[in-house]
Amino acid sequence: MFLPALTLLAATSSQAPDATALIARLKRPLPATTAYTEVRFLHQLTRPLVLHGELEYGGADKLGKRVDAPYRESTQVEGDGVTVTRDGREPRHFDLGRAPELKVLMGGFSALLGGDADALQLLYTITLVDNAPNWTLTLQPRDTTLSKHLRKFVIDGAASDPHCFSLQQANGDSSVMLLGALAATTLPQPPTPAALAAICRAAR
Repeated sequence: MFLPALTLLAATSSQAPDATALIARLKRPLPATTAYTEVRFLHQLTRPLVLHGELEYGGADKLGKRVDAPYRESTQVEGDGVTVTRDGREPRHFDLGRAPELKVLMGGFSALLGGDADALQLLYTITLVDNAPNWTLTLQPRDTTLSKHLRKFVIDGAASDPHCFSLQQANGDSSVMLLGALAATTLPQPPTPAALAAICRAAR
């Protein structure tokens, strides 16, 4: 595999932390499920959209996302196939080959939850800032097609637990996903990207 060097930034130590070792610690047992609260900031909406549900990681190329509120929807990714099921509607099926940017993004999620630093480096330039016990991984897409859609993917966590997934799109839209116990956090009103980033980086 092509393994470009990691960009490593140490916030509190003169010795660069090991991003490869950190990613390996993020590997989840199978199957892995976690509750989430997601806040989406979309330019076409006057206020953020807040979703609650559960994520499921079933191994390489097998991911699930269930939305329980404010509507019910299930998205299942297995290999190159995607199925979206929403209450009151017929299931929709499509191939990830029709959405290469989504394929790379899903590949990043799968590699991250699988603790596979080698696969992750194929897709993203990785920067680690370590403020032990907290840390922040920033992933920037290598693929020029994906970079037209996704500016960066940020993971905040502590020890071996990711607390937040944050996406910043090239068009200015963004989303923050609070994971596990953090999903039950009372959100600031109105929620803002800055306030959510503070919650993510303060969690231990």
